[in-house]
Amino acid sequence: MIIGVINIKGGVGKTTSSLAIATAAQRSGLSVTVVDTDPQGSATLWAQAAEDADDPLPFPVVSRNQAEIRRMRERRPDRNGELIVIDTPPNGAVVDEAIKTADFVVIPTLSSPIDLQQTMLTAAQCQDAGKDYAVLIVMARKGTNALRAFRTAVEEYGAGIFDTEIPLREDFKADFGHTFRSNLNGYEDVWNELRGELR
Repeated sequence: MIIGVINIKGGVGKTTSSLAIATAAQRSGLSVTVVDTDPQGSATLWAQAAEDADDPLPFPVVSRNQAEIRRMRERRPDRNGELIVIDTPPNGAVVDEAIKTADFVVIPTLSSPIDLQQTMLTAAQCQDAGKDYAVLIVMARKGTNALRAFRTAVEEYGAGIFDTEIPLREDFKADFGHTFRSNLNGYEDVWNELRGELR
């Protein structure tokens, strides 16, 4: 099973979402690998910092380029039941390869108008590739009109959207360079929704 965490908008929590979903899956008993395709290497830096802090992540994080993602699609390294989570940059040919390779695409996003525009463009790319996907609202300010309006707009577009919303919390900033604490602040529920989609 290969999950792509993709949005052509930067700064929407793709790396945090990738690692948190991977952590939730690992805690449920799956063997997990995170694939870092971002030239900035945020997931790789997180894993290295965690190792330096004697708090290593409970799964490997490996860097891969566009050609290696294409090869992954051909060879299906997940065929033995492993979960692979692909963390992506906001742009570049590797994003297209990740969409083609993933069994399901998670599109993390904030709930602002500019985020909506870029999120719907990402959703359109998934649709064009014939891929199942769902929008995941992160850094959500619960109970706000903006959040309700964003969810309504996504639903009216006809895009899939997770029931779970990840709240705006300082905890996630503090987690950089460490294994996530026991409370994943909603990502366990995201993983449970994903499992339902992938059955």
